[in-house]
Amino acid sequence: MGVTPQDRDFGLGRGKVFPADKAKSLLNPVRRLVQSPGRTVAAMGLTAGARVLEVGSGPGFFSPSIAAAMPNGQLVLVDLQAEMLVFARARLGQAENVALAQADACALPIHTGQFDAVLLATVLGEVPDRDACIEEIGRVLRPGGTVTIAETRRDSDFISLRSLRDLLLRHQFSFIGRRGMAWQYAASFRSGKPRPNQISPSGR
Repeated sequence: MGVTPQDRDFGLGRGKVFPADKAKSLLNPVRRLVQSPGRTVAAMGLTAGARVLEVGSGPGFFSPSIAAAMPNGQLVLVDLQAEMLVFARARLGQAENVALAQADACALPIHTGQFDAVLLATVLGEVPDRDACIEEIGRVLRPGGTVTIAETRRDSDFISLRSLRDLLLRHQFSFIGRRGMAWQYAASFRSGKPRPNQISPSGR
C-alpha cells in the first residue's frame, strides 16, 4: 500500500520530497540550460500516438514537451503532491489528452500494461523504496515499453548510471542507451517483463 504525503519527509536535503511551496524554483528558465526538456523528451523516442506516464511530474517542467511530442496520444501525470499537479495543469493549458493523478510512485493507480513509455526525471532518488517503484513501472508498461530516467548532479538525490543500471536489470529491464554525460544524463531501458497472463504455468 502506498504512502500519503503526510507520511513523507519534505525538504531540500537528500532523500526528502521536494516541497510544493518551492515548485516555482523548478521552473526557472535557467534550468533549461542544464536539463533541457526538449533533449530529455527526445531521448524517449516517442511516437505521435504514444501513451505516456510521467511519474513525479512536479510542476510540469517536462510535461509540455512530452505532450507536444505525442499530439495524438495520451499523457498521464502522477505526483505525490496535489499542489504540484495544479502547477502542471496550468502549464499544459487546454490540452485534452492529459490526465492527472495524485499517487505514490510505489503504488500507481493504473491498470497493468497501459503505457508505451514512462519518464522519471530527478525523482527516483526521493523514493524510499526504489525497487518497489521500478517494479510498478514495469507493471504499468506494456511488454517492450520503455522507461527513461533523467538524473543530474545538481540534484541532491543524484543516482549514478551504474547504480541505475543495476537497479533496472534486477527488474528485467534491458539498457537501451544514454544521452548526456555521466553527471547529467537521460538513460532509457526496455521492459522485458511479461504480463501475468503471459507467464508459463511453471512461473518461468
